[in-house]
Amino acid sequence: MGFYDLYDAMLPGEEQDLVAAAGDFCQGEFSAHLLESHNKGQPYDAVWIHKWARAGFLGLQTPREFGGHDASFVCKIRVAQTMAEHSFAAAFALNNLQGSATRVARSGSDKQRDALLQGMLSGAILCAPAMSEPGGGSDLGALTTSARRVDGGWLLTGTKSWITNGQIIRCANLLARVIGGAQAGQDIASFLVPLEDGATFRREEIHMPGAQSFRLSHLIFEGHFVPEWSLFNPPGEALKASMASVNAARVHVAAMCVASTRAALREAVDHAQSRHAFGKPLIRHQGMAWELAEVSLRLEAANALVWRAAAAIQAGAPALALAAQAKKFAVDVALWGIDQCLRAMGATGASAAHRLALQSAETRLAAFGDGTSEMLLERIGKELAKEYGLPPIQQGKASA
Repeated sequence: MGFYDLYDAMLPGEEQDLVAAAGDFCQGEFSAHLLESHNKGQPYDAVWIHKWARAGFLGLQTPREFGGHDASFVCKIRVAQTMAEHSFAAAFALNNLQGSATRVARSGSDKQRDALLQGMLSGAILCAPAMSEPGGGSDLGALTTSARRVDGGWLLTGTKSWITNGQIIRCANLLARVIGGAQAGQDIASFLVPLEDGATFRREEIHMPGAQSFRLSHLIFEGHFVPEWSLFNPPGEALKASMASVNAARVHVAAMCVASTRAALREAVDHAQSRHAFGKPLIRHQGMAWELAEVSLRLEAANALVWRAAAAIQAGAPALALAAQAKKFAVDVALWGIDQCLRAMGATGASAAHRLALQSAETRLAAFGDGTSEMLLERIGKELAKEYGLPPIQQGKASA
């Protein structure tokens, strides 16, 4: 059985073709460009975003009636895994753009779709979610960006931080607290905000050595006007809508971590087979073989957990604890496993000729997005009694 066979068995033929097409896209020139850009300390060229769009992948989950493929969740993560074997950051960033198009297509108003959707599918209008702020990420209770109603629309004031693709997007799906709104949690709304740098809006790049392809940025609004049609989710609905996608996002990140780790292990094993020391291939030295065997063990365990979580998400089953477990474990395996692979290859593994330094630098950011490891453990802990406690009748027998 192949490494991804359990995922691919869930896909109809047309979705398997999409995964194969994504693999063809990522091979060769694009893969080489990703490594070259990393070695130069630059993000990959944005022209590849438009090539990805022309191949139809920004519409991966957009309904067919709007020109998309209406693909499943498992297809989405398999496409992302295919790219993550070449670059975690590129896979994360391009999926971020695809997800924004999907949300507008599925939940936007006719006006919003007319104004934005075709541009988002073609790559002419790049859009990203904007939730985090300097004072809080997942803690939406700390959200301070405000929206004040005025004639014809809203004025937005505040700073959004750690925005993927923030340096190049022309639209943001932004969470803000409505001034004069209802009680906490019921006063948060979301807006589709057109972005034109000027007196009321500016960007500040977040320099991230080794991970420039995320193109992270602060978005700063000072009384920035958006028209009435920009309101995406009204107060009372935005928070729920934002949190509904968190479990799927965690599984998606976990799946990409698995793919990046697998690519690193394959590169390390190939090196250990071809490089000789003391009269035999490195892979035949017990110390080397055991080190990489331990990586393979944890990788297979992470893949099995991620597959189970992905299947639950696809089926619409409860997956709060499972998604948190998958992300926490897959991230831990990636951070440790890629480093083990790099060490196994020695100095050559850290050289520009190999992809391990890229994978190590990019996957470390997976530990922060969609919930830190500490937050995930807290979430898992709160679900322990529900997920693993004895049923009431058995509890009574146990206490007796």
